[in-house]
Amino acid sequence: MYHATIDPDARTLTLTEHRPDPITGEEHEVTINTYQLNGSPLETDFVTRSISESGDGKIHLELEADAITDLASPRADFWDEVAATLGIEYRHGNVHLNDEKSAAQNYRDFVRFLAEHDYLTNEDLPLALPSATNRFIVNNTPHHQDGSEMTREEEVAEDVYIDVNASADTIRHHIKALSEQLVPA
Repeated sequence: MYHATIDPDARTLTLTEHRPDPITGEEHEVTINTYQLNGSPLETDFVTRSISESGDGKIHLELEADAITDLASPRADFWDEVAATLGIEYRHGNVHLNDEKSAAQNYRDFVRFLAEHDYLTNEDLPLALPSATNRFIVNNTPHHQDGSEMTREEEVAEDVYIDVNASADTIRHHIKALSEQLVPA
């Protein structure tokens, strides 16, 4: 039987199982996997729960389930594929760029990935942040909403342009916004 523990602060679910030690035969708890809970649905069979309060005042919710039937969502699967392919990760609500590449290269690779995997099509363009009044983050021409040219435009796929003249923080924000706009939850 598996034991699942949810840490609401870290937004993780840790799946453990009691197994016998191969040498001593004593049973001990083994971590099977830790899952990031980014709004992913969690469906289980035969769930029992317990709520406890630790000495430091934190409330712990523990769930025990006979079987976990689904822990993923399309967006969670998407981020798993992005991490494996590009090294860009989404953890605790934040985008973490691949440290081996520049922020601009991460951005190029990410938008190219979206286009190559049909998350982004020419029908989706242009794309802007909801709060934007004069800049597109992705367009089918190297221009912004106000008609000005992109400062450092790059064509990352056929008729898919981005402006790589941005800070790493801005690029992280753009990557997160694009995933929220284009990838089903």
